[in-house]
Amino acid sequence: METFSLAMRRTFRYTFIGIAITAILWALLPGYHLFLQSLLLGMVGSLLNGLILLSKTWRVGKMGEDPSVRPRGTGMTSRLATVAIVVFLTIRYPQLFTLSGVLIGLFLFQAVGSYFVYRSLK
Repeated sequence: METFSLAMRRTFRYTFIGIAITAILWALLPGYHLFLQSLLLGMVGSLLNGLILLSKTWRVGKMGEDPSVRPRGTGMTSRLATVAIVVFLTIRYPQLFTLSGVLIGLFLFQAVGSYFVYRSLK
């Protein structure tokens, strides 16, 4: 569990750095506001999905230590609802967001998380 928490800590750190860099680029490059704010929306949705996944995984890990703790599902419905809300906002407000930026941002946490979890297994 210690290896997992270290990998998740690094994942959250680098995800927040990515969000900060994107926000700085949004402020510095006015010609790319549409794409960058779409990317930010996707990154926030990805971060929320990561938090939900972390809490569910942490609870399953605690169940291994203490059998009285029972997990309440995998959080799949919550994560799908988060993605549905983000995509709904993108389609509802096409003047503010583009689908390509949102989809790229939605996969940020999973890509960074996969890298650090794979690295921690070596």
